[in-house]
Formats: sequence, C-alpha cells, structure tokens
Amino acid sequence: MIIIRYTYPAMLARSKNADYRRLVTQMTEVLMRFLVDNELLLESPYNADGSLNETFQVTNDNLTDDGNRLFREYFARWSDRLDRGGDPENIKSLVKGLAKIRATPPTA
Repeated sequence: MIIIRYTYPAMLARSKNADYRRLVTQMTEVLMRFLVDNELLLESPYNADGSLNETFQVTNDNLTDDGNRLFREYFARWSDRLDRGGDPENIKSLVKGLAKIRATPPTA
C-alpha cells in the first residue's frame, strides 16, 4: 500500500492566495532540497531543467527507510512550526531528527 507523505499539488490546491502558494512553494523547495541532500529520496523531485516537479509526491515507496522514519517521527513538528508562522528555511528540527534516526537502529 502506498502512503502519501507529502503532496505538493494538493498543498497548492488548498488556496489560490498568492502568499499562501509562495509559502507552500518555498516550504516544498526547502523540504525537497533537504531530502535530496541527505539521500532520503529514491527518485528525483526535479525536472530535467532543475525546476521542481509540480506533480511530485513523497510516498513511502520513494523514500528510504530513514526518510520514512523522518516523516513519521519529525516532519509534523517542522510543518506545525511553519503553520504557526515559522521560517521554512529553519530545518533544525529535521536535521536533529535525522541525526537521531541515523544514530539509533530502527525498531522492528
């Protein structure tokens, strides 16, 4: 069963407000860069020209085991902070969460 962890198209569809759409795009760009830089995705979220693929969805199938753990255990904290007006560029919680994940073996 495929579990959708993050869907850029659905986030954009929530509102036509330009400020909201800019924030969603910035959040998505930051998140995808983090996932790619840390080798947590099994496929690229980018088009051949380097632009963000606007139909890309992060699923349990295209994430590594560490990536799936990150979404289960730490993504909501980062996302909730953004909902309260936090800066999308502040990925400290994702960085710390990934460090903890990589320092401890997965539970069965």
